[in-house]
Amino acid sequence: MTREDALAAITKALTTTVGDIDGTISEDTNLVDDGMLDSLDSMTFLFELETDLGMKLEAIDETYEDFRVGSIVDIVVAATA
Repeated sequence: MTREDALAAITKALTTTVGDIDGTISEDTNLVDDGMLDSLDSMTFLFELETDLGMKLEAIDETYEDFRVGSIVDIVVAATA
């Protein structure tokens, strides 16, 4: 999976979780710090992402706290390589 594909999957999971998002997200976006997700939404988002990808992202567990899109893209790309 390319970085662009991973970003598209993240955007889809985000939209499923919170509905329409204002603007676009980039690898520099922090989904929690930028107010797109709260703590409950973050777990729902990760569930949606894993469901859409059809796989468990082993690098992400219940203690995962790095919601920078670039970090999540790295994890998705590595998991699908």
